[in-house]
Parts: sequence; structure tokens; C-alpha cells
Amino acid sequence: MDIMSSIEKNFEDKKYVNSVLCSIPVETPGGKLRRKRSEGPVPIMPKIAITSLNHWAKKNNFNECKFYDIDMLYPTDSQIRDYFKNNKAEIVGLSAVVSTSYMQVKRIARIIKEANPEALIVCGGYLTAASNTVLKKTDVDVCVVGDGEIAWTGLLDYSISQRGKNNKVNVEKLLKIRGIAVLDNNELKFSGYGQTLSSCDMSFPSFEYLKTGLQGDNEALKNYFRHFSLAEEFLLDERSFEKHRRPMSTSIHTSKGCVAKCTFCQRGSKGYITYNLDDLEKHLIELKEFNVGFLSVDDENFGSNKKYTYEVAKLFHKHDMLWNATGVRCTSVTKEDLQFYKDHGCSSIKFGIESGSQTMLDIMEKKFEVEDVKKALFNCYEIGLYSPPLGFMVGMPGETLETAKASGRFLGEIATRLRVPVSILFKYVDIFYAIPLVGTPLYDYGKNLKLIGNTVDEEEAFLKLVSNIGAYKRYYINFNGAPMSEVVFWDMLVFLEATRTYAHLMKNKTIDLKLYKKLKDLNERQSMNPHSTIKDKEKFKKEAQEVKGMQIFGGGGGDDKTHKFNQNFISNFIKKNIAFNDFLARWCPRFLLYPLVRYSLFIEYNLQKFLIKDTNNIHIKTNSKVNKNLRIEKEYLNPKTTKQIDRSLRSIVKKKFPHLLIQKKLDPAKSLTGGP
Repeated sequence: MDIMSSIEKNFEDKKYVNSVLCSIPVETPGGKLRRKRSEGPVPIMPKIAITSLNHWAKKNNFNECKFYDIDMLYPTDSQIRDYFKNNKAEIVGLSAVVSTSYMQVKRIARIIKEANPEALIVCGGYLTAASNTVLKKTDVDVCVVGDGEIAWTGLLDYSISQRGKNNKVNVEKLLKIRGIAVLDNNELKFSGYGQTLSSCDMSFPSFEYLKTGLQGDNEALKNYFRHFSLAEEFLLDERSFEKHRRPMSTSIHTSKGCVAKCTFCQRGSKGYITYNLDDLEKHLIELKEFNVGFLSVDDENFGSNKKYTYEVAKLFHKHDMLWNATGVRCTSVTKEDLQFYKDHGCSSIKFGIESGSQTMLDIMEKKFEVEDVKKALFNCYEIGLYSPPLGFMVGMPGETLETAKASGRFLGEIATRLRVPVSILFKYVDIFYAIPLVGTPLYDYGKNLKLIGNTVDEEEAFLKLVSNIGAYKRYYINFNGAPMSEVVFWDMLVFLEATRTYAHLMKNKTIDLKLYKKLKDLNERQSMNPHSTIKDKEKFKKEAQEVKGMQIFGGGGGDDKTHKFNQNFISNFIKKNIAFNDFLARWCPRFLLYPLVRYSLFIEYNLQKFLIKDTNNIHIKTNSKVNKNLRIEKEYLNPKTTKQIDRSLRSIVKKKFPHLLIQKKLDPAKSLTGGP
């Protein structure tokens, strides 16, 4: 059926637009998946943005938007081309949820334009903080910046108004819609950040709708669920093994947005909104049909509205769900709150720890103290609620050897409070390294130091650089100014100092053997492939441990072009034999051990750069531009002469580059940098 016939058939019922919404993967185009969507301990997060766009369109009397789940299906170029030849569309929405998906957006937009030249291609998500580059260097016609539901229905109305007008983009009409970035004579025009829906208009994902995007591959719907035994948070809760429990887990959101403005974090819109509780209960009932008894609450800011959060916990408990919350501010919970959550099915709480250095917390604009983090964590431990201390990050501007040591000391205190060795907590885990994502003050900082460049070509080169990367050392881009010998040492320094602190504080104390055994068993379980047969378990266990032991530099999104671990032999040896070595921590002085480790890692870095010629970010030219003059001056960080907010990277950028405020008022492209 052609477009006009479809329109005539549905005209009397509703406003009809032939639209397609597409999810976007992050893997490097052409790369083979390292791990299938059906693998891994964490369920695929339901496509919340896409289902919300469709829900709002239907609520405003439009027909249902078609859905093509490119991320889940991971189709070839020819398969995408065939889809759009067979599904001609007036408008196509690309959901670029993370800015590391630039290369995929460029690839997919090109294919769509080739197969369906008449389609208006719209890109939404955090990538649109770089709208100027996306619009000039890809086949995307329009970007939606900020919340997209209201803007999407505006674009659907626009599509109806433009029928039969030779597919010419009407900039004047588009700019009447909030949230639109579009080119006018090759200059960016921006109508302001998209409007946010009210709480009562927000929707939970529909699995029936998600299934329509799978092109008949209904088995792929199972990827939104995982068996609870793959998640550490639930394995450590004895209630998980009660016989009546439904065994599957899934991801869920109960709120949208964040009350904070961390300087390393992408932020597409202001505000914090909670979902309607009646709608939440309906969604929980639907989840039980999929045998779900475990929930991972993936809110950015769970618990900030305490009255609402108590009602959420009651609903989870009413429907016999165990749950964990993965994004909680330490200042949002008291010991009484934590006890209430535990009594109502909470298995685990994760806090955004980030650093044990107050200097770094201030630069990140966390707006709390190290003592606040300690209080929240130790309250969890006192009531027997698991809170994994895995959220440490290094590498922001302002990071030094001393701030890294402070993080190590804090980690050592946490391990002591748990009474388990640091090695048990971080055996298979990396310390995160900061990533300068577009739309963050961190990106803004690097841009104005001319580490990125200000032309469209330079920004595209950067977007290519950060496509398909993770927050790991192998992908670090040095906006700090520290010498590379220091950069490659930060993570190991955290471990060394943590082990030393633990060894000192554990004198005359005994290990918590019960928790130690649980965590040790968990490490072994996580090193096993859940999809292998029983007879293959032991073989895979050995292989997996060997591979995981080499992941000092971590992994990225998951293609086969960016995962080479065999070159990290020095890092592997240090992590396995030195970083968590209790004897060395007790008896080898810092002035001997630390330089030895530091320069061994620096030798490895140079071998990778000059001999192996590793092309990962840490080895490329971006880092060669860095010099000590880029380090933040002490005057900006002195707590005696500055306020906490003055020490935020956002504030430092304004002080160091006062001309930016004028530029951002005059240039729409610059106004998007740094977020709203």
C-alpha cells in the first residue's frame, strides 16, 4: 500500500503519518559483536525513549509509529537498506541515546537516505549536543535537543503540512517547534531545549510495542530479561533463593532526570520527574507475566523525592519483587530510609562515589562531602544492605597523585568496614577513567583549551574518536595536563593505597568469612559463561578468568576491532601480584614501590604506542598535545579562598574563559556545549 492510499484509509480515524523510529547501536560500524545481545549478566534496557515517543504520538491522535530495533537486531547495511525500501517513510527518528553512537548515526542515516530519499531524518538523544556537526556531516535533516516527545508530535504535524512540497525543509516552520536544531543556509538555528512532559503523561515501555521492532524475531524479546543468578546484587541476598520467587530480572525506571549537574555527565534537559504510581503498578503486573521477580531500578537519581520513593518501595513489596537501585545520591537517604527499603525488598543500593578526594568531588560538582558518602555506605553495612563500592573514577581535570591516593585510602576504609580484602572487591573490576562526552562541562573545558578544536571537521574527528568507547583507561583522553606516566598509574595507585590502608586498619581484626565466601563465589560465577553447557563450565571458567585477568584497560561497547588484551602484560602482572599484595603493602615503603610500579606501567604504555602501535585513544595524538600548563591552577581549588560551588569545573570554565558567555548567546552551536 503506497503512502497516499494509507493516508486516505486512515484519514477519518486519526492523523496519519508514515513514520519509523529506530534504535541505534554504539558498536563501530562493520565490527563483529564481541558479545551477543542475549549474553552478559545485565538485561538489555527497554527502549524507553522510543516507546515514550510512540505513546505520546498515539495520545495526540496520531497512528502508531513503526519501530525498527536496529540495536537489538544488529542488521547489515543491506538489511537496513531493504527495510527502508520496503517501508517507505515520511519521517524517520534515530534515537542516539548516547553520544558515542555518532559513527552508527552517520552510517544508518546514509543508508536510509539512499533507500528513501524523501524521508525527513530526525536525530534525538545526547548526541544532539553536537547538532552542528551531526547536521553538517551526516544525512540527518533535523536534530531534537532535550526531551523529545512534544517535539516529535510537532514534527509529525510538520510532515503532514509539508506533503507534496518537494521535500524542501521549511526552516521557519520547524523553528516554531521547541527543541529543534536545523541548518539554514548552512548555519545552525536552534529553537531552545525541548519541553518536558508532566508526570501524568510519562509512560512505561510496552513489550508488545517493543516486539514490533524485532521483525518477527520474537526470541530477541527475551533479551530484556535475565535470570536473577547473573546479578551480584541478588546473589548476595538470601531472600533471592526463596522457592516462591519468580526468577527473571529486568530493568525499570521510576523517575526521569536528576537533581544534580555533575560536570562529567551528559544532561539533555533540566528537572526531575516521577512516574504515576498507578501506571507503575500496571507495569509491575505486566512484568509478572514475564516471570519477573527482580528489578534493577536504573534511575539516574532514585530516592530524591522521598515520599514518592517510599510508595514505590511499597508497590515493589506488594508485588513480591526484590530490587536494587543503581543511582542514588548519598545525601538522599538516611539510615531509617535504607532500613525501610531493605524491609520492602531492596537487595542493593549503589551510590555515585566517584572519588575519596573532596577536591575532586568539588570539581565534579557533586555538592556533598566525602563524609556524606561514608555515612551512607556505612549505614548500609550496619543494617546488612549490600552497597558495592565500585563507582570510583579518576582522570578529571584537577586529578593528581594525591587525589588518587585519597580515593585509595577511602576504598581501603570501605574494605575494612566490610572486612574483606580489596582484591575481592576489585578482582575483575577496573577503576573508571573520565570520558569527555559532548554536552558536558568536561567537553567544554577541553574544547576551550583547544584540545578538541572548534571547527566542524575537528569536532567530527572527536566524535569518531569517542564512538564505541567505555570509561576505561585504554580510551582515556587527557584533558588533565598530567604526564602520561602519571595517567597510566592513577588506577593502580588507587589499588596500592587501598591495600596499604586496609592492611593498616585490619590489624587485630578478622575477615568476615561469610561475606568473603559469598564474594569469592560471586567472582567465580561471573567468570563463567551462563550459556555454555554443564560439561563446558570448567573449561570456560578457566578461559574466562584468563581473559578477565587481562582486562586492565577494560572493554568498550563490544566490537572485535577494539579488544586486544594481550599487550597489557605488565598491567596484568601488577594487578595480579603487586596491587593487592598484603605483604608489600605492610613492608615495602611507598618511595620504593610506587615509582617502580609507575614507570613499569609507563614502559608498557610506550611499548604499546611505539612498538605495537596501538590505535586506542590513550596512545593517539590527542594526548600528545597535553602539557603541565593545562593543569588547573591551585588558586581555583583553594578551600580557604573559594566556595564549594566555585571549585566546580563549570565555574572554573566560566572564570578561565569569561568570553564564553557572550559567545554562547551569539552562537547556537556553542550554546549546546556544556548542556542546559
